[in-house]
Amino acid sequence: MRLLKSHPILRLVNSYLVDSPQPMNLSYLWNFGSLLVVCLIIQIVTGVTLAMHYNPSVAEAFNSVEHIMRDVNNGWLIRYLHSNTASAFFFLVYLHIGRGMYYGSYRAPRTLVWTIGTVIFILMMATAFLGYVLPYGQMSLWGEEMPHMYNLDLSYIVLILIINRIPNKLSRLKGIYRIGPHNKDILSIIHGSLLGDAHAEKIKLSVGTRISFFQEDSHVEYLLYLHKLLSGAGYCNDKTPAISTRLGVKGKVRKIIRFSTWTYTSFNWIHDEWYVNGIKCIPKSIDQYLTPLALAIWIMDDGAKVGKGFKFSTNSFTYDECIYLIHVLYKNFNLKASVQSAGTKDKYIIYIWKESINDLCKIVSPFIIPEMKYKLT
Repeated sequence: MRLLKSHPILRLVNSYLVDSPQPMNLSYLWNFGSLLVVCLIIQIVTGVTLAMHYNPSVAEAFNSVEHIMRDVNNGWLIRYLHSNTASAFFFLVYLHIGRGMYYGSYRAPRTLVWTIGTVIFILMMATAFLGYVLPYGQMSLWGEEMPHMYNLDLSYIVLILIINRIPNKLSRLKGIYRIGPHNKDILSIIHGSLLGDAHAEKIKLSVGTRISFFQEDSHVEYLLYLHKLLSGAGYCNDKTPAISTRLGVKGKVRKIIRFSTWTYTSFNWIHDEWYVNGIKCIPKSIDQYLTPLALAIWIMDDGAKVGKGFKFSTNSFTYDECIYLIHVLYKNFNLKASVQSAGTKDKYIIYIWKESINDLCKIVSPFIIPEMKYKLT
């Protein structure tokens, strides 16, 4: 105790925290002020951290938020903490004001303190208005628009945390509440699969879209690989897909393995781009999503080695769409290819020339699973 009272710094701390006289009617209601300080510190720390990864522009704001949510370590936690602490800050401010009015803190001799608090409150509200309402504040407009657009309040975050801990409960969540955002790898997997045998199903009852994957049993390892990636990211049930059977041509029994993602409203744009009047087609934006990972998925899904070249079975796409895919392959990877007939009217394949095979292997080898490497040899 002697050190607390003799040391110049510790003596100051002791006078405020230990020996400071307090009124007899002191209660937990006097904690709102200190809680506001805690909220302010959290806001500053999380805000500075988010600002390091955020790009305040119309073109890049959404992508940078996706980057924070998916790629930055604990970025989702920092963003939600920043968003919900702001709500808690306002909530505590009103409780703090209400407590002051109830106990008469505006009366003498505390009139000056009350006046200063009122000025701070007005400045705080003005700052909130200027930062979050005026459209010229790009950082606030686009950064704050994301959580408000999806109504990411505290109850929603709690729900998401429960879902992440209990995956089998996710199927009970309505598709309209599954909103992403989705990182580039997930979009690459989806677009690469849609170039092959996968398809997007728009579910009217849940106002969302799900992506369905299926393969013959000979490619079961590939589909289990896809399922592991998507279930690990929380996009589908973690239950291992079962192999089913059905009758094929001439009574031949075919074994099929399939699974689907959860239904997401944030997948609707994928369905709208890939399907016109219910017919699957190549979207004009495919060049943005045909990454090395997407190309590898396309190869494992619907590719095959032919002689010294390589082919993609694009039977469901038109000739013009195949030509467009060739341009994208050359633009994105400098791969030379041509469109060839599949042997049936209006059915085509894309053939990768032999001089581009080595480049193709270098691009996709890091993403091809061991069980599917035979497609490149």
